[in-house]
Amino acid sequence: MQIVVDRILTNYEEFGHGDNVLIILHGWGRSLNEWVPVAQNLSTRYRVILLDLPGFGGTQLPERPYDTYEYADFVENFLKKLDINKYSLIGHSFGGRLGIILASKIKGINKLVLVDSAGIENKSLYVRLANSLLNPIKKFIPEKIKMKLGSADYKSSGKLKETFVKVVNQDLTFLFNKIKTPTIITWGDKDSVLDVSQTKVFKKQIPNSTVRIVWGANHSPHIEKPKVFLDILNEYL
Repeated sequence: MQIVVDRILTNYEEFGHGDNVLIILHGWGRSLNEWVPVAQNLSTRYRVILLDLPGFGGTQLPERPYDTYEYADFVENFLKKLDINKYSLIGHSFGGRLGIILASKIKGINKLVLVDSAGIENKSLYVRLANSLLNPIKKFIPEKIKMKLGSADYKSSGKLKETFVKVVNQDLTFLFNKIKTPTIITWGDKDSVLDVSQTKVFKKQIPNSTVRIVWGANHSPHIEKPKVFLDILNEYL
């Protein structure tokens, strides 16, 4: 299905019916497609809505580079278009960033599930020092050199490179204690993108939160260990 939100042709899918609404936000470089099996499983109890974020899947690129807050505003405006005021939310990785922002300011979110969520600035001292030295001359560095120095996500970002630079540097930990929604923090213990040790920060700073580890999973437990992941969701949601 498609709808226009903020002048962006937006792709989304729905599974199930009823008043209990569940929104699922995918990670960076992903699309709603990888969440279809989860949506189908939960559709007996929820009206599950999968959304392609701007620039991903079947949704158009925004006219200018968005930051994390603008992506969150986009999701909020999308839900207003569908006349949805109360819902639960699952956010994976980058989608978790958006869930954090939304849950910190919206009272209508019933439950929040953060799956290997981004949101904590995790730069080493070496990286912070390198950035401080390079920032004044970044605009003079050839793109080929930037590509060699950049992360895998940056290298694969294509037209979203400026957006990626904006969102990856936004630390959201100051919002954690503003989240009053019951929250489950789900993480793969072998996550090589965002280390499982970050769950300690989430758990300590988000009130009414619970940590559930998906053993043997990397950064995408919903794909790598689907049965265990669904068991956790079915217990919690």
